[in-house]
Order: sequence, then C-alpha cells, then structure tokens
Amino acid sequence: MNKMSALLRWSVVVALMILADQATKWMARRFLFQHAATAGPVGLVLTMNKGVAFGLFGGRQWVVPVNAVLGAGVFIAAIAALYRGDRGLAHGFFLIFAGFAGNFVDRVVAGQVTDFLWVRGWSVFNMADCLVTTGAILCGLALLFPARWGFHA
Repeated sequence: MNKMSALLRWSVVVALMILADQATKWMARRFLFQHAATAGPVGLVLTMNKGVAFGLFGGRQWVVPVNAVLGAGVFIAAIAALYRGDRGLAHGFFLIFAGFAGNFVDRVVAGQVTDFLWVRGWSVFNMADCLVTTGAILCGLALLFPARWGFHA
C-alpha cells in the first residue's frame, strides 16, 4: 500500500475517532446530567474539566494555543513516521492526535472538556483520553521493541 493511501485511510480513521469521542461526550452530557451510574470500582459520572491532564492549568487562557501547537506537532510526527516506514510509531501518533483533537474541540467550543468514565481511586476521563493513552503505549512499544511493534514494511 502506498503512503498517500495510508495517510488518507488514517485521516478517515482519525475523523471517525473524533466523531465517536464527541458522540460519547454528547451522550454523557445528555444522560448523565443528574444521574451517575456506578458499579463497584467503575462507573459513569459526568464532570467538566477546565484544565488539561487531571485538571492542571484550569482557567488559563494560554492552554488552548499551546495545545494547538502540540497537536500540530504530533500530527506532523505521525506523518513523518508513516513516510519513514515506522508504522507502529505512526499509528500511535495518529491515536494520540485523535484523542488530542477530541478534547481540543471541547476546549474551543465549550471552554472545558467533558469527562465521564470513572475509576475509583484514579480519575474521571473520556474516550479521547483513552486514545491518547493507547497511542502513547503503542509509541513506547514501537520505540522499545521496533522489531516486534515497529511494523516496518
């Protein structure tokens, strides 16, 4: 498969992940507004996060433009890795970018991020956060074990 078709396919996948993230956040705002649903150590609890990771830098105006620059950097890194043939790294970066973009949409549109997946003793997060975490793990595996996780062509 050539690199342009891979980039086009990943662009579609990233757009679908962003839409799925936004859809789950919309459902959380709609259905969890007054009702939390918990079962043991996990649950669905609606919270609004004005900061970035774990609520850091909440209310700071400079967070949005700094995030835009970081997100653009991740997207460029994904394209560079894809063109270099480091598909494992590229896939991880594309997942990170999709998660970033999902939360970025919230910050720009509403000034805060919708979180709703709760784990006792940890935090409340969303699908975009899961994409970022999964992408970071994949990038780490691709860097630590390139023969197994690098997906070199």
